[in-house]
Amino acid sequence: MQGRKKGRPLYALLIEHREIPLLAVLVLLLTLVSIRVPGYLGNNYMNILKGGSINMVMAAGMLCVLLVGSIDISVTAILAFAGALCGKLMGMGVIQSTWLMFVLGIGIGAVIGALNGVLMSYGGVISIIVTLGTSYIVRALIPMDWLLGMNKVVPTDLTQGFKDSMVTNTFLGLPYLVWMAVVVTVVVGLFLKYARTGRNLYAVGSNAEAAQVRGVPINRIKVLAHTICGATAGLAGVMWLGYYWAIEKGSATGNEMFTIAACVLGGVSVTGGYGKITGVVIGAVMIATIDSAIPQLGIGNSMITEFIKGILLLFAILLNVILQRVADKQALARRGI
Repeated sequence: MQGRKKGRPLYALLIEHREIPLLAVLVLLLTLVSIRVPGYLGNNYMNILKGGSINMVMAAGMLCVLLVGSIDISVTAILAFAGALCGKLMGMGVIQSTWLMFVLGIGIGAVIGALNGVLMSYGGVISIIVTLGTSYIVRALIPMDWLLGMNKVVPTDLTQGFKDSMVTNTFLGLPYLVWMAVVVTVVVGLFLKYARTGRNLYAVGSNAEAAQVRGVPINRIKVLAHTICGATAGLAGVMWLGYYWAIEKGSATGNEMFTIAACVLGGVSVTGGYGKITGVVIGAVMIATIDSAIPQLGIGNSMITEFIKGILLLFAILLNVILQRVADKQALARRGI
């Protein structure tokens, strides 16, 4: 048995750990930028962590949705809505507690995510259509002048304690913003690896019919996945508010693609059934590193940044497809087909 492990082919290792190539690219990128800009990593690692934290939280929820073979493009709309509503309630004096802000944000996101899941699973509407519609509706509700005067949230709406909570306050040298991302990714990772329900997400994405035969409640699992995704997006909305001290209708527009990209770059299968939280974390850090590194290299053109992200994303998708085909062929060979 040990002899087989020693002689294990490289492709088998890559199939099992699809985040390895991305990790190698990330190390190479950091090395090249550090050579070009001496002291880059030492001076910017905190900005990279802070910059990637919000995306990392949303990507952890998106991982659950992708595992069941679904997708959610309403996450940034949920982020903006949850952050705006919580912020305006704080500005009106209804909420004073920072922790209550986070609880409310998670609750708002979970409700919208659950609605997405129900419409998709029980309504028979494909996920991209459901979440596209939700995205428009939720963003349209943000400037509710007729109800809360909620055109946008500004720093004066927020208590000083809340404004200090994300970046100023630290624990073991890291801002609470980063610690929240750590906690979310660890909880999601443990849930997917050890909880029976978490393993069911993989089962549904791998083969829904086989999972149903085994007694897995397919529709409920899909609703759960979207609820988790919505909850993390709602949490990210409050984190965004704590980081930027402001939020409005257009906040985070387009960032849903970066959230999905963090998952795909980390080796998550877009067809469901495969993905690890470690890969998602690496993917989110990769995107944050690109955002941080490009300006340091003296390149101020945002188009170049997006171009590099696109190249990496295409590379990740192509590698995923190749590895999946190899895995399928190996599975068929083992069964003698």
